[in-house]
Amino acid sequence: MQIFDFVYLAAKVVSMSRRNNKKRITPFTKLILFLVISTPFIYLGISYATGQDGIGNIKSILGFNKKTDKETKSYIPNNSISAEERDQIYQQIEDMKRLLRDKNQTIAKLEAKIKALESSDNK
Repeated sequence: MQIFDFVYLAAKVVSMSRRNNKKRITPFTKLILFLVISTPFIYLGISYATGQDGIGNIKSILGFNKKTDKETKSYIPNNSISAEERDQIYQQIEDMKRLLRDKNQTIAKLEAKIKALESSDNK
């Protein structure tokens, strides 16, 4: 009787170990895997829908589109412009500012006339 009990227990131990060796994926792990895989695609889709360059945004975030061998443009003016040319440029800027102010006043007057005509038409 004792031999049969040992064989029975040995068979039971082997069968239990087979059941426990099965790997399971928990629902939380499934959620994490889904988010890791789907998030980049969702980001690219939203970027495309809003008119942005999603791949370019990702590259700029990760720093892939930085070119170090290219010279950077300097916006500091060098002293190659003479004083007369600089004065002419400043005078042109002032003339353009004056012209812009005149145009804005004209637009304001015309808008006032349009409102007056609309209010007289409504009566």
